Amino acid sequence: MKKYFYSDGVNKHGPYSINELRTKKITRETKVWFQGLNDWRPAGTIPELSSLFSFEPPPIPDPEVHFEPTQNFSNQKPPKTWLVESILVTLFCCLPFGIAGIVNASKVESRFYAGDIDAAHRASAEAKKWTMVSLWVGIGVGVLYFFAAFFGALSGF
Repeated sequence: MKKYFYSDGVNKHGPYSINELRTKKITRETKVWFQGLNDWRPAGTIPELSSLFSFEPPPIPDPEVHFEPTQNFSNQKPPKTWLVESILVTLFCCLPFGIAGIVNASKVESRFYAGDIDAAHRASAEAKKWTMVSLWVGIGVGVLYFFAAFFGALSGF
């Protein structure tokens, strides 16, 4: 039966059987050695010791470590959202197309800060497109309404 030694970084301990090592709370990074091994190696790299680590939880995060985004956005600005414009044309011009503009406008910043810059630009372009469609449809309907009212009034004379 193989006997294992482990090191806590200062002292070596052992020899122990695998079952005895189980009670020693070693980690995958703990250096171990046994007869036939040339040098000390991390316990996680030795196949017969893998059963010691099958239920080891991940390390507890350091509360002093703060999340840092994977990309630095400090020198970049998100693309124009078109949210205010979309809301205004929805209220005053054309409801269905304006809603499509609002939906796309609401995606711009979230995609930008998630790191998907291309999707943020696509959402901005879609928001602009639907806002402009809504504006021009609203203007067109308004002009048609004006002419219909004008000629309707003229025919009454």
